Formats: sequence, C-alpha cells, structure tokens
Amino acid sequence: AGIDRHYGIIAALIIIVGICRVFFGLKGWEFYVYNWVFWAKMAAFAIVGLLSIVPTTRFLSWNRQANGNPSFAVPAAELASVKNYVRAEGFIFLLIPVFAAAMARGYGY
Repeated sequence: AGIDRHYGIIAALIIIVGICRVFFGLKGWEFYVYNWVFWAKMAAFAIVGLLSIVPTTRFLSWNRQANGNPSFAVPAAELASVKNYVRAEGFIFLLIPVFAAAMARGYGY
C-alpha cells in the first residue's frame, strides 16, 4: 500500500510539472496542443494510470485479507491476472520515453 501511495504521489507530481511546462515552458502551449506525439505520450500515461487501478485494488484487498487471516494465500488466477496488468503497464510505460524523444527531435509538430 505504501508503494502504491508513493507511486500515486509521483504520478501527480509528474502531471503538475507537465502542466506547468505546457503553459509556462519555452515552446509555448501551441507546440503541445497541435503535436500528435505529445497526445500519444499523454494517452500512454493515461493508459498506464488506468491499467494500474486493478492491481492497486487487488493489492489492497489481498493486504486486508492477509491481515485478517494469516494463512491467506493469493489465488493463482488472481495473481496471474495482476501480473498481466503489470506487464501491460510496463510495456505501455516504455512508450512514454520513446514519444518524449520523438518530441525532442521535432516529430509531430
């Protein structure tokens, strides 16, 4: 639960810094609004956030169940499902720096 909390705080800080960069950065908001690579990067970030909901809720549920029952074991099917979500998050997350590098090289504008 603590790791998820820190993950959420870091995500919020990234969003705040990103918004500040769009409105107060050197390139101006027009560069970002009309740049399809920027929107692809934002979509990837949003998808990672949405994909993280299921694992987070499962982790919290498992933690509650383990606190109430010391012999609790995570069901194999649930564990496999969460692993798939985390893998998908990781794959989509890898696209974010690719889109950032493309933007830095002038693609999309």
